[in-house]
Amino acid sequence: MMAPLAELSVPPGVAAPFTGPCRYLISLDFDGTLLCETTRRIEPAFFELMARWRPHGVRWGINTGRSLPYLMQDLLPQAPCLPDFICTCERYVYLADASGHLQPDTAHNTACAAHNATVRARFAPILQRTMQQLAARHPEWQWEYAADDPLSIEAVDAATMDAMAPDMNRLAATDAGVSLQRAGRYLRFADARYDKGTVLTRIAALWGVPAARFAILGDGHNDLHAFRALPQAFCAAPATAHPEVAAWLRTHGGFVSPTPGVLHALEHWAASHLHFGDSPQ
Repeated sequence: MMAPLAELSVPPGVAAPFTGPCRYLISLDFDGTLLCETTRRIEPAFFELMARWRPHGVRWGINTGRSLPYLMQDLLPQAPCLPDFICTCERYVYLADASGHLQPDTAHNTACAAHNATVRARFAPILQRTMQQLAARHPEWQWEYAADDPLSIEAVDAATMDAMAPDMNRLAATDAGVSLQRAGRYLRFADARYDKGTVLTRIAALWGVPAARFAILGDGHNDLHAFRALPQAFCAAPATAHPEVAAWLRTHGGFVSPTPGVLHALEHWAASHLHFGDSPQ
């Protein structure tokens, strides 16, 4: 019997074969972006598109707030291959090796886990006191702590999290070493040195891809960290993105797709950014 998959382990499966230099990188949020919220499906046409672009040096990955086990529950049954990289919990990094197996970025992940353990020990009591006070003031808010993380909160729905957000933002502002990661009905406090932007910056450096050859797609507040970290990238959101995320993109020169999913935004990016005849850079 196979042992349960754990965070920081090697994900099962392999990425598609890849040869030559990595010229372009695509980073995709999972829930509400690559994975449709209503159908819980990934469009098969997406994998077909990645296969067509692959010979031209295009690699892709998933940058999500999900844990690795939770991500694999929905990804493995639908994906013909693994992505070239995965970033989980908005901080842990996995990169495909020459054989296509995704290896944990051990140096980064070990430091990240240690730093977040320190933040958890310091900040968890503060969060608990704050949430007790908010529960007394707002009994209508329905939420709970995540089973495996006392710094993660799950609201009953996104509207409830929207109502809670101002208080959560004020709390995060009291500690410069803490960042707030929010997406839909989920929220996580974490070490401020790690977010969706810092992990992409690391991958860009390791694979030698300039920010101008990145496409970053996401629909939640935690994706703003990635948009801000790589402002030269093509930054986009599906039509179903949170209104505040869509408004930020429109203000900062990003792209908001008129449709759900990722295909329209990727085709828009390809039309203006992919130059398959160029020499690798």
